[in-house]
Amino acid sequence: MPSMNNLIQIFEHTRLPVGGAFTQDHFKRLVHYNERHNNRFFAVGLNRIHFRNYVGVIQVGKLTIEILPKADKAPDSPSQKQKWQGALIEMLRQSGFIRVASMSDARLRLRSSSLLDIYFESFLAEVDDLVHHGLVRKYRQTCGNLPTLKGRILFQQHLAKNIVHRERFYTAHVFYDRNNPFNQILRVALDVLVRVSPNPHLVAFARNLAILFEDVDVVEITERTFTRLPYTRNTERYRRALQLARLIILNYSPDVCSGREDVLAILFDMNLLFERFVYVQLKRAEAKQALRQISFKAQVSRCFWSADSMQKSIRPDIIAQIGTGPSHERIVMDTKWKIPSNGKPGDADLQQMYTYNVQFGARRSFLLYPRVDTKADVRGGFSKSEALSPSFDLNCGMAFLDLFDGDKLRRDLGKHFIDRLLSSS
Repeated sequence: MPSMNNLIQIFEHTRLPVGGAFTQDHFKRLVHYNERHNNRFFAVGLNRIHFRNYVGVIQVGKLTIEILPKADKAPDSPSQKQKWQGALIEMLRQSGFIRVASMSDARLRLRSSSLLDIYFESFLAEVDDLVHHGLVRKYRQTCGNLPTLKGRILFQQHLAKNIVHRERFYTAHVFYDRNNPFNQILRVALDVLVRVSPNPHLVAFARNLAILFEDVDVVEITERTFTRLPYTRNTERYRRALQLARLIILNYSPDVCSGREDVLAILFDMNLLFERFVYVQLKRAEAKQALRQISFKAQVSRCFWSADSMQKSIRPDIIAQIGTGPSHERIVMDTKWKIPSNGKPGDADLQQMYTYNVQFGARRSFLLYPRVDTKADVRGGFSKSEALSPSFDLNCGMAFLDLFDGDKLRRDLGKHFIDRLLSSS
């Protein structure tokens, strides 16, 4: 694992200037990496990096940079960094991005003090499970000039290549082996891990696993490789490992010159992560609230404008439904990973929520924020619309979610918010 001299922890929406462990070479590599990704991860200033809303970890050479979320106004301190690092790990775990359940607390303390270690160990645990249960085999067709007749002779190529080598046969033949895209992706991700990880324990683990992939080709992996994977009942067990491998491979930028300042950035949009975390919390609580007849759906799209060959849709983050049949109530929610300016919602946010209310037939809607102080929830109503029935009152509230129980991310967030929803109906 990285030593304290090779580990920098910093919060989102802050700056990292060149100096100390963060050298000019590190800065140049990060600038180049960000440019390759359309400058979406951070902004570049004069010898400094301005981090945005992406959180996670960047490995550049031997330096590890952790970008942590932070929604409160507490002064920066080692204890704050530890608190928010733990919160980020738990958010990623509960949202399905990493698997930490298999790691004991002792292993986390002693061997996985950085986010990168935890992410890599999660990936290696998934690959180890796949190896234990047997890597998938598939049929594949290949062509080649063989010393024995195997498969179907391709006469045109056979005559061109073997006019003086009658002992050989150019054929198309079928193999049933492990050399397929599913295992090729894992092989490449293991190679990247060995090259990038500063943790000797994880490198040794990855090398041992890679030995079992020696009969698998090293091929170029792109975004298209992942989108074209044909998942079946036999390969569905690969999905979690491949999701982890996708972030490792597609976010890796090797140093083609000397110096080995390779870059691997495993970053998550904190707005999307917060949305996913809240939804997962609500869905878990829903399963335990069957008698209360409440359910949640995410990312439900609906067309609200069209013209000729054009169409525009809207898609709220979460929709709740209370009850069944004609008398059910629908509630629309949007998550916001930010502190509302002056304690007030933004005009654009309210306009968007009003549209959701009308289009989805929801009398109530909520903007969901992380709670940073003792501020109470706010209930507000929209002005009457001349186009709607006078009895159709629309309102939008600001709800603040308590993320922590002490310094630990709370586990009953979903149940707590469901109680608030039902008590205010």
